[in-house]
Amino acid sequence: MRRKKRPNGYFGKIFGTKKVINLKKKLDLKNRMKNLTVLLPTFNEKGNVVPLVQRIRQALKEKNWNYEILFIDDSNDETPQVIQKLMRENPQIRLVCRKKEERTGLATAFLTGFALAQGEYICCLDSDLQHPPETIPCLLEKAYQEGADLVVATRYARGGSAVGLGSLKTVYGIYRRAVSLGFKYFTQILFIPTRKTSDPLGGFFLLKKELVKGISFQPKGFKILVEILMRTKPNKVAEVPYVFLARENDQSKANLRQGLEFLRHLWVIFRTVPEAGRFIKFCLVGFSGVLINLGVLAFLVEILAWEKSLAWFWAVIISIFSNFLLNNLFTYSDRQTPSRKESLKRVAYYYLISFLGMGVNFVFYRIFLEMGFNYLLAALIGIVAATGTNFYLATKVVWRIKV
Repeated sequence: MRRKKRPNGYFGKIFGTKKVINLKKKLDLKNRMKNLTVLLPTFNEKGNVVPLVQRIRQALKEKNWNYEILFIDDSNDETPQVIQKLMRENPQIRLVCRKKEERTGLATAFLTGFALAQGEYICCLDSDLQHPPETIPCLLEKAYQEGADLVVATRYARGGSAVGLGSLKTVYGIYRRAVSLGFKYFTQILFIPTRKTSDPLGGFFLLKKELVKGISFQPKGFKILVEILMRTKPNKVAEVPYVFLARENDQSKANLRQGLEFLRHLWVIFRTVPEAGRFIKFCLVGFSGVLINLGVLAFLVEILAWEKSLAWFWAVIISIFSNFLLNNLFTYSDRQTPSRKESLKRVAYYYLISFLGMGVNFVFYRIFLEMGFNYLLAALIGIVAATGTNFYLATKVVWRIKV
């Protein structure tokens, strides 16, 4: 007669298997969370450092976790001296003062911190008390419980608030919120990976250090999270809502120059990350193909005096080939192939898809023309339908990327 399998050891006898598993999870949670770096870039925050450290210590003391507080300082006031005084009282605090030539913005300060952090997890937040330190334990618990490499504290999910941007009863508050939401939605329209969170431009998040190890970042300005979302491959992105608070002890450092720097940052991402704005890149290449088509057609008809239909045919052939080359170099630069056979196969597929797109264009044009639409509007609808068809098939069939 077979014996029944007993629950897990001594504790299983007393508590039962399920309770033992839950107990093990809690113990594992406690052990894994001993390696935490709280990363704080500072620039002239002498009035905020002391209350910030007090609140961080209190928030983490209640959980009995082991941690370090790492300051990356670019200040030209007494902020380093204030931090050094705190260091004498608390060995968990570390300070790195960057040289003048290294002070290139908030985003690069975070990168310096990533390289020097000793924690398995890194929690990034601003030092101006707008990001409540009491939320740090929630971020860390979320990361472990959901197995997320990246946890974003969000102002825009249920339970969150952007009240710190200003009151909706004031012109200034309305302006700041409109700018914040405008940049947020613009970024999410342009870059699909940033849609993994409702607050891709926030500065309050937690990540696993392994996520950013070996990644070549190219940050500009002060928005590091969008850089992380675009250049890394987190297995999961989770969120925790929080209330974005008003600044204390000093004024906001946001200005027009930082806004322009952010747009420059988006441009760098657009140029250097292949999947960034891939559809827009495809459309830009398509527009260049129109110009090449018309140029070749005019040259063959006006200069070489070719018959117009024959000239049209070769103009189409040449423009399709130029589109293929530009898409291969620009839109799908991450999908290069060393094989000549594979390259020729891609060219053949691309021509087939392009001719199919022309057919889709014509079908839509005729359908909407018969429905009584203006011929120019019908033609525009046909172009849009053909462009979408071409992009989908080129991505999936020619360059074999999951859509």
